[in-house]
Amino acid sequence: MNNKKAILIGAGKIGRGFIGQVLFDSGYDLVFVDTAKSLVDNINQYREYKVIVLGAQEQEYKIDNVRAYSPIDEKAVDEFVEADIVTTAVGPGIISKTADYIARGITKRAATKSEKPLTIIACENIEFGSTKLFESIKPLLNDQQMEYCKKYVAFPDAEVSRMVIPVEDTNPLTVKVEQYMEWLVDATHLTGDLTKIQGLTLTRNAVAYIKRKIYTLTGHAMLGYLGYENGYKYIYQAVYDDSIFETVYKALIESGKGWSMEYGESEEKFNEYITIMLRRFADVRLKDPCVRICKEPIRKLSQDERFIEPALTALKHGIMPSGIITGIKSVLKFDYAEDEQAVELRKMIKENGLSYILKKICGLSEDDLLYKLIA
Repeated sequence: MNNKKAILIGAGKIGRGFIGQVLFDSGYDLVFVDTAKSLVDNINQYREYKVIVLGAQEQEYKIDNVRAYSPIDEKAVDEFVEADIVTTAVGPGIISKTADYIARGITKRAATKSEKPLTIIACENIEFGSTKLFESIKPLLNDQQMEYCKKYVAFPDAEVSRMVIPVEDTNPLTVKVEQYMEWLVDATHLTGDLTKIQGLTLTRNAVAYIKRKIYTLTGHAMLGYLGYENGYKYIYQAVYDDSIFETVYKALIESGKGWSMEYGESEEKFNEYITIMLRRFADVRLKDPCVRICKEPIRKLSQDERFIEPALTALKHGIMPSGIITGIKSVLKFDYAEDEQAVELRKMIKENGLSYILKKICGLSEDDLLYKLIA
């Protein structure tokens, strides 16, 4: 048993294969909290699992002495009271549903007058996830508990990146992941010491690096949408299509120029990041379906997401985002019948026209240059 404890809300593949591996390797006991009874039961039955890391060669890591609870189990709250770090990896759409459990844990820590610093990090594919999580927790705490939070609980924002790969194993908890991983955490909003977590990088310019991910997800999403449009099943197939690659690369260069001018960071660093991203997406072993990347097109067309925000930033700095606009048009064509938002988007375009989408979904006005360029 280690003397540090981590609560991981969300025992899915990212929770186990990314956050879990990093914290376990850094000496933390892992306690998973999940609403899926089958997942909780499996963790408590096996008490261990493998993480298979796909690099030049496969490497296996054993994660053991793990346990799990439902968030409504009072034992999960007891574990929370003793935790040094709490993370979420549940998906951006349901992060607010973790608020009740976290609030109960904070309430109990405050009642027991625990002075142990606690760091709570939302490891989600959204911008400023920890800040948004804290906003959903605040209404559940009284003034005294809020004062306790100010003193002992931190909600630093983070940027996370690692892809998981389908795997079959006798242990259903086994996870296969790519070698690349990135976990950046805002160093300006901490109460505890995270410097000993290997695989976690602290930054004092968190906003720039959180935004950097969104600005490169432009390219990832475009590979999905343009790949789907051209009949490809997997992302890597889209990468190896010269026409798609050139369009995506152009969009990423536009995004990078805008990002570096907006946040005062090196364009060269962004270009290095582009190279890393494209190398990851080109790995034929990562059989990542285009339709998975294309999920939720309505959300991805919103103003603070991977298409509209980089395009607006580029225009703000005098850069014509013609590559990004090609990506936006590919989203508008997405017609995958098994995606609920794709069906809804097609219906809205048919019934209300493109202007409605650009105004209501993208947050643009008819006077905006981007509106005119897309239309």
